[in-house]
Amino acid sequence: MYGIIRTYKYDKTDGETIVRVVREGFVPLVESHEGFVDYHWIDSGDGEGASMAIFTTKEAAEESTFLAGGFVHEKLKDLLKTVPHVIEGEL
Repeated sequence: MYGIIRTYKYDKTDGETIVRVVREGFVPLVESHEGFVDYHWIDSGDGEGASMAIFTTKEAAEESTFLAGGFVHEKLKDLLKTVPHVIEGEL
């Protein structure tokens, strides 16, 4: 198994919108991805959030990073203050 965590910074007033966009748009996209196991989003309520995803292989996790980058650019670029910090590795 392989895990990946991406952390984000945003205006805390945008937290609910970001959660909705991720839940309705990105989660269905990543769930349909080969090698997907699990996904969770954390909203600190203070302008920081993180996604945690688990995949069967490193390659599947790396592909999800590509998917996430495209999704963020298309749907969330105006809401996020920074590019995500990414941590990944074997579980």
